[in-house]
Amino acid sequence: MSSNLSIRQAVGLAVGTAGAAAASLGYAPLALGADAAGPSPAAAPDNTLDEVVVTGSRIRRVDAETASPVFVLDSQAIQESGIASVGELMSRIPSIGGNATNPSVNNGGGFGESCTELRGLDCKRTLVLVDGRRIGLVGTTSDATDVNQIPLPLIDRVEVLKEGAGAIYGSDAIGGVVNFITRKDTDGLEINADYGRTSKNDGAHHDVSLLFGTSTDKWSFMVGGDIQKQDAVSAGNRAFSKYALYLYGGTTGVTKGGSSRVPTGRIYANPLGLLGANGKPCGSLTRIAGAAGSALTDYRCFQAPGDLYNYQPLNLILTPTERTSVFSKVNYKINDDVEAYSTVTATHTHSGYQIAPLPFDSLADNVVLSKDSVYNPFGTSFGGASGLNPNFTLRLSSLGNRQSDTSSDSAVFNGGVKGKLGLSDWTWDMNLSYSRLDQHAVVSGYFLNSLLNNALGPSFLDSSGTPQCGTSVATEIPGCIPVNFFNPTTPSQVAALKAISANYNTENVYTYKAAELDLNGKVIDLPAGTVQAATGFSYDDRRQVATADAIVQALPPLYLDCQLSQETCTGNTIGGYNSKQVFGELFVPILKDLPGARALNADLGIRYSNYSLFGSATKGDAKLEYRPVKDLLIRGTFSQVFRVPTISDIAGPPTNTSVTFNDPCTNLTSAQLAANPNLSKACAGVAPNTGFKEPNGQITGLNESSPNLKPETGHVSTMGFVYDPEFVPNLSIETDYWKYYIDGLITLLDSNYSMQQCVATGSPTFCNLIHRYASGPNAGLVQVFQNPQFNLGSLNTDGVDVTLKYQLKNTFTGSWQFGLDWTHTLTYLNDPAPGAALQEIAGSYNRQFGNYAKDRAMGTIGWAMHGADALLTVRYLAPITLFNPSVTGVTTNPTTGVSTPYPDLKIPSYVYIDLTLGYTFPTKTRVQVGIQNLTDKQPPLLYQNNVTNANTDVQ
Repeated sequence: MSSNLSIRQAVGLAVGTAGAAAASLGYAPLALGADAAGPSPAAAPDNTLDEVVVTGSRIRRVDAETASPVFVLDSQAIQESGIASVGELMSRIPSIGGNATNPSVNNGGGFGESCTELRGLDCKRTLVLVDGRRIGLVGTTSDATDVNQIPLPLIDRVEVLKEGAGAIYGSDAIGGVVNFITRKDTDGLEINADYGRTSKNDGAHHDVSLLFGTSTDKWSFMVGGDIQKQDAVSAGNRAFSKYALYLYGGTTGVTKGGSSRVPTGRIYANPLGLLGANGKPCGSLTRIAGAAGSALTDYRCFQAPGDLYNYQPLNLILTPTERTSVFSKVNYKINDDVEAYSTVTATHTHSGYQIAPLPFDSLADNVVLSKDSVYNPFGTSFGGASGLNPNFTLRLSSLGNRQSDTSSDSAVFNGGVKGKLGLSDWTWDMNLSYSRLDQHAVVSGYFLNSLLNNALGPSFLDSSGTPQCGTSVATEIPGCIPVNFFNPTTPSQVAALKAISANYNTENVYTYKAAELDLNGKVIDLPAGTVQAATGFSYDDRRQVATADAIVQALPPLYLDCQLSQETCTGNTIGGYNSKQVFGELFVPILKDLPGARALNADLGIRYSNYSLFGSATKGDAKLEYRPVKDLLIRGTFSQVFRVPTISDIAGPPTNTSVTFNDPCTNLTSAQLAANPNLSKACAGVAPNTGFKEPNGQITGLNESSPNLKPETGHVSTMGFVYDPEFVPNLSIETDYWKYYIDGLITLLDSNYSMQQCVATGSPTFCNLIHRYASGPNAGLVQVFQNPQFNLGSLNTDGVDVTLKYQLKNTFTGSWQFGLDWTHTLTYLNDPAPGAALQEIAGSYNRQFGNYAKDRAMGTIGWAMHGADALLTVRYLAPITLFNPSVTGVTTNPTTGVSTPYPDLKIPSYVYIDLTLGYTFPTKTRVQVGIQNLTDKQPPLLYQNNVTNANTDVQ
């Protein structure tokens, strides 16, 4: 039995907190693991080549290099990196970008999920496999596979197929495929532990895992478990995130701003005619700090940005996570020709988000502050969904922070029987899969509307001078305590608010069942080799049920009114569908060992799919491998791809959200309306030449599913070469050009993007999504902006991947390994809808699409000698541009009324450096120390105008 005690530590947050040193014990072979494609420096030569199935094909082959570009990370590379989670591991691969969910997403996160987004094409367009089989589970936050549900100790290697593969794998394999290959044939006991924290003395994490395996001639058995804990990191503990920073003028004019919902309240009325800094009557008042709020003299003009509420210190830049996983893997040889196998994993994750106290809005929350309340000094009512009363907003700090307590429980079974077909060279594999994910959330920090409306309604003083709800003793409301929103911070008011506070529950259950029969074998011998084939039949069924407490149920179409605050309003949904599929693949050797053609092979695939909701589809692919000489492989592929909508796409619950909104109607003038008639559609209800402005940088958005969605379709092509020059041993160069086209995109529209398209084109597709108050004191203000799912437009993206690998073995300074993986995006062209303006995303950051740096690269230098080893990792992101990144969108000259866009914000290139040092003792005990973010590089500021969390791109 072998033992393995590891305290592997790598410290510092990927979002650019501070680096710190740490220590660890663990076993790893004396090898350098930048890529599994080449042997480790200390590995003994092995000339035995076994047939394997490489990701991207169903054919069993001995070739290490095929037509498909595949990036590989082996267990050695994973261990030496010091990475503590699968999500963090995947985020470092240069071909991954965009807007992926991870535990740093606080506002809009909370389940501890991480998803993988190849080519920046959305996580839903990256297929995740374990041992070549779908997991089938879809998380609540990302609506994609949560790779953190895969236990890290179970992984032997990760194969990333950097091309589409619709014919080979079916739906979702558009951006590519990530295949996690699990370990096998483990013999003995392994114990690993790691601990780390940031140099700010927070964000502690630890991990303990056990793995035991044994085997005989008939069977092999492996069982293990993993316990991880990651502490939260507060946004208030980092200089880049402790203030809500807003950009009002390109690279200058940074303001410490925040929300207009403030603890002292904001009253959108000015009965005293108080004058603002500009000498004109101000549009809103706020209570003077420390004043009782019972007299009009207790109020002054609201002043922005000085009075804005800084919510950032109460947010998190890393959500807490506790994760426990158990797993087992069994193989049993029934006889020489038949083998049974199974893999079972179960994972429990406990997490949650934390955001600032509830921002109350009397209009949006449909709550009326009665003019007849004993606490109302203004003699006028405020709020109500009709929009006929002035608005009143407040930050309800007395309720405490809004936060969630979430749990995710996943169970995945994959098993079957495989064997040989009689005396033939064919093999068969009959497989069954079952997966279930239960996600539960308890969300707190809210109030019951019905009780609050009573508490803010008419009230009177009884004979003892105590406020009571109602207009008189005869109409007194039993059990109701009047609430004073004009000064809710006194101890009695805090108690009154707590009495009407409430939390709510949500539940999401996702199940996936599949059965598949695969056949693989030789067809016929040709002069150039043997024709091989793979075929199979599959059936799968997926179901999702999303439920929430009755107090947050709201009515369509806008889901604005429920028993709690508007931002909680939603609806129950249920959905599901099944599919039947048939696939085939044929590998044909065409030429071999001829002058100028050492090898020429073709690989052809086809898949027929029939979905219960969407009908049928047939997709094919073709691949070509040409080796003119021994050390050069020229390759090309073409694949038709498609993505079937997820259940959340077609039947997900509606979600109210806060959208940081750049309103083009700010300071609207008659000259602007005359120059662009589309503004009249975008700015309905806005009176020109009145200095109109949304009082808050955030508006209410409504994210919605759509039952009428159709599958996305497209095609992917690649062309490149692999060069292993004989005159430079252990050097490998890979270069591939790739091009993707996707049509009928399933897209959750972004409010800012939709508004830009409305102004540019006047299309009702976009202009009908915005709902403003048509009249009254709130005319022109946004009531809600719908963000539905659409089959809309197309995407074109292309670029180049370059991979370099070089080894120097057994020199007098040790063994060295150098690696570079670089992705360059040439174009990322979004065509949002017919007639809409084309948008080039490459080289920019966009709230809807995420970070699309044109160049992403990861370089590694590994060293090993006499049991000691080191790994230096350098990650590079090219400069990006934020186009017109202001709150107001344009700056208007008050004299001429001429508006010009603010300048673009240029973000420079970024380099992050990680270092690990290790030593493996003869007892197979390993010690490893490491630092992530060695130079303490802080993340770039993108400002709250453009992001949701932490002033930066946390994705």
